[in-house]
Amino acid sequence: MTEPLRVGRLAFRFQCQPGCTNCCSRPGDVFLTEEDITRIAAYLELEPAEFEKRYIEPRSQPKRLTTPRPRTCHFLVAGGCRIHEVKPMQCRVFPFWPENIETRAGWSSLRRYCPGVGTGPLVTIQSVREQAQAYHHAFPDI
Repeated sequence: MTEPLRVGRLAFRFQCQPGCTNCCSRPGDVFLTEEDITRIAAYLELEPAEFEKRYIEPRSQPKRLTTPRPRTCHFLVAGGCRIHEVKPMQCRVFPFWPENIETRAGWSSLRRYCPGVGTGPLVTIQSVREQAQAYHHAFPDI
C-alpha cells in the first residue's frame, strides 16, 4: 500500500467556470489510462486500436495524446471539450493534481490562469486526496 499523498492545509474551493478552457489551452501532455482509451474510443465510435492510431503518440509510455499544431488538444473546439462527458482522468481530476495540492504556493499559482480556483463550495480534503491519489496511481512517474 502506498503512502497517502501529502495535502496542504488549505481551504480548497474550486468550481469550473462556464466557457473557460484555460486549462485545456496550456501547453503540456495529456496522459491516458487504458480505461480512458476504451471509454473515449467508444464515445467516438472507434475501435481502441483506431483511436490509438489517430490520436496517441506512438511508443509513448505512459500513453499520451499527440499534440495537433497549432492547437493544444484534438478535442478542444470553440464551444469547449468535444469529449467532455468522457474526458481523460487527468482532465477530470484537474486541478487536484499532486503538485497543485501539496502547498499553498502550488494551489495559489493556479489562479494565474484558472478562474475557478478559489470559487464555489469547499471541496473536502478527502475528495481532494482521492482525486490526487487516483492521478498519482495512474501516472506514478509523472
